[in-house]
Amino acid sequence: MPAEKEITELTFRGFSAQIRIGDRPLIVYKPEYDEETKTASGWITSEPGKEYFLCWKKNDVTVYAADGRVSIDGPRVRSGIITRPPNTDWVVETGERTAKEKERPFIFSELSTTGTLGRTVTPPARYNDGLLDTEPHSDDDSIIDKDIPTDPGTIKFEIFRRIITSESSEFRRASSDPFSTRVHEKTKKAGAHITKTGEERQTCYLPSGETIPFTEADTVPFVTLILRYRPEGILLAGGFKLSPVQRPQAEADRNDEGSDQDEDEAQAEAEIAALEAARNARVASLAKRKGVKLEEVEAELGRKRRKVKQEEPINVGLHFTPGEVIDLTDL
Repeated sequence: MPAEKEITELTFRGFSAQIRIGDRPLIVYKPEYDEETKTASGWITSEPGKEYFLCWKKNDVTVYAADGRVSIDGPRVRSGIITRPPNTDWVVETGERTAKEKERPFIFSELSTTGTLGRTVTPPARYNDGLLDTEPHSDDDSIIDKDIPTDPGTIKFEIFRRIITSESSEFRRASSDPFSTRVHEKTKKAGAHITKTGEERQTCYLPSGETIPFTEADTVPFVTLILRYRPEGILLAGGFKLSPVQRPQAEADRNDEGSDQDEDEAQAEAEIAALEAARNARVASLAKRKGVKLEEVEAELGRKRRKVKQEEPINVGLHFTPGEVIDLTDL
């Protein structure tokens, strides 16, 4: 069974999405497609500390514009860009826009945790202004519910079909403050990574526009593309990604079977060659001892073999063990 072909973009209903680190698109594992919900999904490997880019495109020239809204780690929209009808180039968002020409880069990050959500603890005896303080305290009041990511490790592209009614140069921020990279232990999803934003930097200006739905049915996404990101170890353990040393089982079985057969044939050939070498050496020794030519001994052995074939077979219980010396002195 051949290995699955690697893909670097998730394509469905005329649109594609991918995640890049620099110029390198990440491989998409285990893609799934659901026509009923108009949703495609797949898995990618996150690399903590690395910046990444959000990329999507319309694969064909259309009569409508496409409005791509991207949310990360939950429902907050972190990117919103409109592509014109003839545009089929990749839309590449290198960060979350904070101003008309400024952005904060997207960075894969590890989750850190506080204590158990809502739990209060009685601390060891301590003094406050010289008095003994025994009041219970929340283990971390700085993490509040609205800052906790609801779906860590998920990048969702929702693409709407739109008609552009007017151009606009006004900057519209796509989202509110980014999620916290710290969550309470009780809300942590096992093995998840999260996205944080880096230091603000300059970027190019992208024009926007006012739009309306292409049809009455286009108040909901025309297609949703979901890329779930996890550490490599999680994807390997879950069977979403094969390790470099793994092969499909059927292919491995065939290779192993062929390898065993080759080894058996090689061993048989070696044993036959050893037998022939031992026989030739013994025949040469016999010819020398009797003072006759080697051809005469070979001819005599041939006559004896023909004579044995004409007689009744005799089971003498002879066995040959590889490596033993064959005695041909009586021939």
